Amino acid sequence: MTTPDTIPHMPSGVSEALWQMFLCGPIWDGDLVCKTSRKWLKEHGYSAQSSGFNFLTANGVDMAVSLGMDRMKEKRNA
Repeated sequence: MTTPDTIPHMPSGVSEALWQMFLCGPIWDGDLVCKTSRKWLKEHGYSAQSSGFNFLTANGVDMAVSLGMDRMKEKRNA
């Protein structure tokens, strides 16, 4: 499982793209908040693309959970 100390330095904006894919994924490429962030996530194995959609890989979900995004999503849906 990904832990905060094993996550490579994320450029500005990557957490927003990660959050969008975790909350609403898969996301149509034209609706993604940042293509540069998507590229970073994909290059590091945290996201993938298919048929114009972007989504988190298992490692991407692990990273989102390790950053507390699961709790943020639960609070948002409560």
